[in-house]
Amino acid sequence: MRVPGDKRLTVLATGLAAAAVLLLAACAGKEAPEPNPLGPPVPETVQPEKIWNYLEGSDYRRFWPAQSVVKPGIHRGREPHGPLIDTFLNDTADNARPLGKEPLPPGSVVVLENHTTEPHVYSIDVMIKVKGHNPATNDWAFMRFSPGGEVLVSDREAQRKARKKNRGCIHCHSYTESTDFLFDPRFRD
Repeated sequence: MRVPGDKRLTVLATGLAAAAVLLLAACAGKEAPEPNPLGPPVPETVQPEKIWNYLEGSDYRRFWPAQSVVKPGIHRGREPHGPLIDTFLNDTADNARPLGKEPLPPGSVVVLENHTTEPHVYSIDVMIKVKGHNPATNDWAFMRFSPGGEVLVSDREAQRKARKKNRGCIHCHSYTESTDFLFDPRFRD
């Protein structure tokens, strides 16, 4: 069947318009592109705001592996953490398994969510290893955030508590110096 010139243009235009409508309809229902599962680069600082932005940008709950590949998920905690805890590792720490055998490399981040018995997150503890930060803690920085990102304990405060009061993050973790300040066997897999 032969179509006159003007009709061919009309058929072509109609076909292109239909394809554009289908393409737009297909895209309209789609969500924004997935965030980068590798996340932003690990901060080379212990500034709490930069650490919190890193955690939010990396979407650790979604993309980071659980600290225990044998028993992932929320499990029983102990003081000074919550009655229930959930722990996550960034790729740098996860690639250094088994944890506690050798010191983790700079850029390692461990996140421990403290839960009530409901469970409901009430604080988020972070250990981040920054090269040259603090030789006394094998370069680990310790901090605690509220679920909304408010700094509850900065690394400076953690250091002060350990030095003046023999308590806090660093004081307790100093008993695990032989496993790079990580509690063992919780981190073994």
